[in-house]
Amino acid sequence: MFTRRPSIVQSNDEKEDVYAPEDSEAHLNVVKGGNKEKKRKRNLKDSGEVVEAFNVFKNSKSLKTEHATSSKVDDNARQRNQLEKLIEQDFIFRKKHGIHISGHNVPSPLRSFEELKLRYGCKSYLWHNLLDLKFKNPTPIQRQAIPILLSGRECFACAPTGSGKTLAFLLPMLMKIKRGAKDGVKGLILCPTRELAAQITRECKKLVKGKKFYIKLMTKELCRNGDFETLKCDILISTPLRIHFAVSKRKLDLSR
Repeated sequence: MFTRRPSIVQSNDEKEDVYAPEDSEAHLNVVKGGNKEKKRKRNLKDSGEVVEAFNVFKNSKSLKTEHATSSKVDDNARQRNQLEKLIEQDFIFRKKHGIHISGHNVPSPLRSFEELKLRYGCKSYLWHNLLDLKFKNPTPIQRQAIPILLSGRECFACAPTGSGKTLAFLLPMLMKIKRGAKDGVKGLILCPTRELAAQITRECKKLVKGKKFYIKLMTKELCRNGDFETLKCDILISTPLRIHFAVSKRKLDLSR
């Protein structure tokens, strides 16, 4: 006859009450073995959870993504540093030449006329004509106005007489216009006086020497009797009143 006596088996973190026969060692060993098995399973389960929660090895795709992100951050920082240096250099250069600007992201000024070839692909005939006309270094108005106009932005420039304003707007116009096209007037220059209009016409013809550009001065005769539909004209130079007369009489179409 067996009697029941409570026997306590302690695990690592809790107590369990197990009833076993008093004189049956086999049953007690089975109980102890069962508890050890449970303990071992719990340890394996716990260790398995740790492994599942922490990814020891990363696949190649994630490594490539991290490398690309790091490279992009480095490139952005490098570009930002270069931009800051360029802005500082431009500020010092403008201050040296007395150039005052307003606006956002204003293009860098010209250091020399050679930059017309390097930065903007100036045509060879125009470059050689500049050399033949003894143009060596840009004036302050030319240094800043030319890059702005070549970038396609509007420009309002103010400079004293004899500072080179004519070349500052003629060069970008000639570099952008396709000569000889049959689609009407492509460039219009307005001058306050007829004398200045004639002077700019002469300077423009000097710059296009050797090329078939059609440079026209709006004379009184051309304004009244000219046939602008058949007239070959790349650049038209005039005073405001004569242009207004030709347009109002529907002789000149500037819509193109």
